[in-house]
Amino acid sequence: MLKNLLKYEFRATGRTYGGLYLVWLLVALAMGISMRDEVWDNGSSQIWAYLMFAYFAIGVAIGVVCIVTIIQRFTKNLLGREGYLMHTLPVHPEQLVASKLISSMVWVICSGVVGILSVLLMLVGLCAFEDSKTVINGETITTGWGDILKFSWKAIQSIGGEFWSELAWIIVLGLAGVAVLILCIYAACMIGHQFRNHSTIASILAFFLLQLIQGKLDAGGGIRVIVGSVAAMPMAYSASGNLWLVLLVTILIGAVYFVLTSWLMKNKLDLE
Repeated sequence: MLKNLLKYEFRATGRTYGGLYLVWLLVALAMGISMRDEVWDNGSSQIWAYLMFAYFAIGVAIGVVCIVTIIQRFTKNLLGREGYLMHTLPVHPEQLVASKLISSMVWVICSGVVGILSVLLMLVGLCAFEDSKTVINGETITTGWGDILKFSWKAIQSIGGEFWSELAWIIVLGLAGVAVLILCIYAACMIGHQFRNHSTIASILAFFLLQLIQGKLDAGGGIRVIVGSVAAMPMAYSASGNLWLVLLVTILIGAVYFVLTSWLMKNKLDLE
């Protein structure tokens, strides 16, 4: 049943994200083309400025859409009128919460991947069909893709394994922190739902209260909670050596939010 719930979630949100992603990538490609020498010399600097503004504006819009979608898909679909249908399905509250969390995390990850692809497309627009040479770190390379890939591979090989290990921890803890933040939003919405006449204000206050409590937690100096940002980040890799503990505490915090949300949905839900 969880598979069907996820299919429904992605159908409901896919068009919005898909359109924004496509426009973002096209604008990035156009930015790269506008920065090429022969185009720039023909007076494309003003066009490039507009494209740059549009590029960052779309990036911000995607971030806002992520936040709004996380909140709306939970409140309207489970606590609003649609909830009358959703809660008649033969599923447990845990499955409903899990479907919202998984779909939200997928779109967050997709947004990050599309952001990286947009930068690559910008390079495609800038470098494609160019034959000029560039000197980087004393090494002359052409802007042909073969040379660029060779140079990039050499740069990657020159980076030590410790860097990739730290980068992997940043990604893992960052994603775990985002998941905890989403679950905190869900828990705050369920708490605010208990105050029917002032549910929005109560949800906002509950969110900041939960963040304040969470901010008091510390695992070996490794967790610092920042409202509106990643909830858990490694602060000192070689100094603390407690990244597994940081990850464990982050998971436990998320589990508390998940259980609290599911329990309130099962025992305290009132759609009247």
